[in-house]
Amino acid sequence: MNLDDIDTRLYEELQRDGRATMEELAKVVGLSRIAVRSRVSRLIDSGTLRIVGIVHPSIQQLRAFAHLSITVTGSASSVGHVVAEMETVPLVSVVTGRAALVAEARATNTSALREVINAISAVDDVVHVESTLYTQRIKDVYAPPIVVQPTEIDDVDRQILEALKNDGRVSYAEIARATHFSASAIRGRVHHLMNHGVVRISALVTPGMVGLQHMCGFGLRVRGHDEQSTIAAITAMNSVSYLSLTLGRWDAIGTLLVKSQIELVAELDRIRCLDGIEALESWTHLDVIKVDHSLS
Repeated sequence: MNLDDIDTRLYEELQRDGRATMEELAKVVGLSRIAVRSRVSRLIDSGTLRIVGIVHPSIQQLRAFAHLSITVTGSASSVGHVVAEMETVPLVSVVTGRAALVAEARATNTSALREVINAISAVDDVVHVESTLYTQRIKDVYAPPIVVQPTEIDDVDRQILEALKNDGRVSYAEIARATHFSASAIRGRVHHLMNHGVVRISALVTPGMVGLQHMCGFGLRVRGHDEQSTIAAITAMNSVSYLSLTLGRWDAIGTLLVKSQIELVAELDRIRCLDGIEALESWTHLDVIKVDHSLS
């Protein structure tokens, strides 16, 4: 289903705060609380919109991350669906460019990450897997803050996080019944987890649903001693939804979400023209086979 302007504004607000109240959303879009509730329910019930809790990777003991460029023979989609079955692979997409597929792999450590990459390399029709290690996540519009403040996570917190991963708007009362705590105690714990960057509640939707028809990945190399200002300029671009520093073929990898091919060309040129950019390579996502933010 297509989203109109009001639906898009609701999505954007829920992306910022997935537990925003109907009253708060109504003020943003200028509709009644009942009308807003109806629209949000329609978006969720149709499967267009999902509101989930995205847990910081360190809480899940995920500390090794890699971008993978996968060269294949035969059907890229067929290989992509096999790779997508792997639990530690949160992203698989058919793309243009040197490789037929790109993927992300996440694991507890580099040894476990190597095992994931070896498993992908062993898939039928995979010719080569080129890996680039992520060293620092700079920007991710879906993920919790980059640094988690020190906090203790107990079994009840883990139950809460699991409930939020399945439904970001699950009621405090429902979690309370499952954990045998009071709703007020659960509310306090949820706020504590959110304030400490352990979890972020956000709305997820297919990019094309909100008019962002073009999803493009890019890798770049930076020269000179002012790398920080170059990276900061890219981070500040509204079209950049993801950016990480890396080791390997590129110094950084990112993602652009734009409305048109013309805008995509302009944004790539905008990056290419920044001081310090030595090389820029890009690939267009043709078919996102899997995206699982629960492993963010």
